[in-house]
Amino acid sequence: MKIKMLPNWCKKLGLLIFTVGFIISGYKDFMMGFTGALDATKFNYFENLFSNSVIHLLEIGSILGMVIYLMSREKIEDDYINKLRLESFQLTSFIGLAITIISYSISEEIKLTLDYFIILFLWFYLIIFALKKRIY
Repeated sequence: MKIKMLPNWCKKLGLLIFTVGFIISGYKDFMMGFTGALDATKFNYFENLFSNSVIHLLEIGSILGMVIYLMSREKIEDDYINKLRLESFQLTSFIGLAITIISYSISEEIKLTLDYFIILFLWFYLIIFALKKRIY
């Protein structure tokens, strides 16, 4: 079965979109976690430049950039790469489902939005696929 995928040069485009969106939208949260500061106004550099809706669009852009990266072809594309993609997707789905069930069984009042689970799913897929590709 032939899978329609983006060309290989889209990996660079997806990585660029992800990096820009991730840095701008995640700067404040990263700095608050890194320094342990409770004062949220201390790291409002990008919030002063952009509105909240633009920062939200950049968060969505970082997710789309990662999806573009993952949906791009490898330099050498064959049936074995497709098999590794399928196995990685299956394992990632099971891990994501397990994390969701465990997190909601521990606490019903989790205040995580959907983008946390999407980013976690995409990161797990990327890591598992890279590990499987190196092992085999």
